[in-house]
Amino acid sequence: MLNIDRETDEKKIKKVETTATINNDKDFFLRRAIQVAKRSAQQGNLPYGCVLVDEQGNVLLEGENSVITDNDVLAHAEVNLLHIASKRYAPEFLKNCTIYTSDEPCPMCASAIFWSGVGQLVFGLSQARFFAEFGRKNSHITFDLSCRELLKFSGRQVKIAGPLLEHEVLCLHRRT
Repeated sequence: MLNIDRETDEKKIKKVETTATINNDKDFFLRRAIQVAKRSAQQGNLPYGCVLVDEQGNVLLEGENSVITDNDVLAHAEVNLLHIASKRYAPEFLKNCTIYTSDEPCPMCASAIFWSGVGQLVFGLSQARFFAEFGRKNSHITFDLSCRELLKFSGRQVKIAGPLLEHEVLCLHRRT
């Protein structure tokens, strides 16, 4: 059973062996997260994606949303990625890593980022801009709480950058 679950998780989270040529380039890694979000949509899921990058600029993991294909409302891209990352890497290592997300993490995902120990978050499209563009179709399941607002109450600091490249993420959402 454990092996089956691990195989399923591995399909969701692709380990990447390459190193970015430009360390600490937020746009480069954010575009990578947007590509993962596109792949998620192509596989029948919601267009959300993320990547985990270490302090040397190595992309360690990619995470796709799999809410639809897994029939699991908790299978957000960040949660899928962090589920694997927290098993593979110690909190001391993760505190020097950055998670790049196509969209601003929801409160569940922002909390997962905090609990995993990841030290920095960079996101593309803000929740406020998403709501302004597309409305609140599922307002009964939507928190009106930004990740900054939530994480300011956390016991340790998570550095946050974003929104960045909002237009590119908006284009992705408009196509899906």
